[in-house]
Amino acid sequence: MQYWQDGKGEKTQLIVVTDEALYAHTFATPVAQQHVDELVSGKSPALLFAVADATYVAFRSLDRAQCSSSDNDIDFAFKEGKEDQSVSLSIEGEGIREQVLAALEHALHGRFKRYEDQYSRPRAAFGSALWLSIFAFATWVLANAASALQAAGDHEITGRRKGLKTLVAGTLEWLGPTGVTVIGGLLCALVAWNLVNRVKAPSLVQILQPGPYKAQGAAITVIKYLVLAVLWIGLLPIVLR
Repeated sequence: MQYWQDGKGEKTQLIVVTDEALYAHTFATPVAQQHVDELVSGKSPALLFAVADATYVAFRSLDRAQCSSSDNDIDFAFKEGKEDQSVSLSIEGEGIREQVLAALEHALHGRFKRYEDQYSRPRAAFGSALWLSIFAFATWVLANAASALQAAGDHEITGRRKGLKTLVAGTLEWLGPTGVTVIGGLLCALVAWNLVNRVKAPSLVQILQPGPYKAQGAAITVIKYLVLAVLWIGLLPIVLR
């Protein structure tokens, strides 16, 4: 059994890896220290982590674990009965993250192999480029809708989900095209900032899984960008008219 204390201000996330499972939960720091003492004295982690919202991953049902250099999470994919499930464990300390991953590899007794996938800059940028496109087009659509609502003056909303439609229409009318454009522009700026960071430092992803891992090829990345370009070519005439 191995354990780590991942400090988060006045609270501490306690992470435990045994031969059978991973446990994690955030406690008040004194409580976390008390639990460490109990672990050392031989108390079962299953008893200490029998609280709501505790993270529990049984290795017998684990399909995959991975972490990326671009965020703080270790992502787990596993089966719960016949259902595919996933859970993410956020770990502030980069050193702790690497130690937990190494402990997982050891606890899985060679059944899982570790792979590394170093993203290229185009591949690293694609997700942000896609979201930037979505936010930009959505901002244009909603700004035009806000302008149309203001120009229409009083209007009656009918049909299904009338309450939701009224709320959306009222919000757009209150913000107006300028407000919508400002909010959309801020979201686009945040995504663009994320895109720049991803290009500067493309993600290195570490994967633990039983079967062979095959990284996404350059051809797939090229196809994704071609599809995105076709979408832009199709939408630009609508936006510019």
